[in-house]
Amino acid sequence: MSDKAAYALLIYRSSEGEITEARATQALEGHRALQRGAAADLHAVARLDGVEGAKTVVLRGSAHEITDGPYIETKEWLVGFYLLDCANMNEALAHARTICSDDVHVIEVRPVSWRGPE
Repeated sequence: MSDKAAYALLIYRSSEGEITEARATQALEGHRALQRGAAADLHAVARLDGVEGAKTVVLRGSAHEITDGPYIETKEWLVGFYLLDCANMNEALAHARTICSDDVHVIEVRPVSWRGPE
């Protein structure tokens, strides 16, 4: 049994700022390095499509309301995530530094109560 715990690295992008091709290539190198280095501990990784295709479901009283886009007005939105096992928060933060390569992305690191299928 592993002494590691699950952490989510939630990747947010700011609506302010531009991503040049060079910056995108640099960011991709960081993602590839993380995926190679943590392959055995990686549960899931996803790049989410743009907010233009997003829908939000919320219960208002006794009826569900469906709206376009993210639930809240924000200058940052979730664009992807990693779910991986790490020895501790410091290791999770080190992985986050690997993929945080510009000033238009923010990485939130959060412990996860992970359970596999029962």
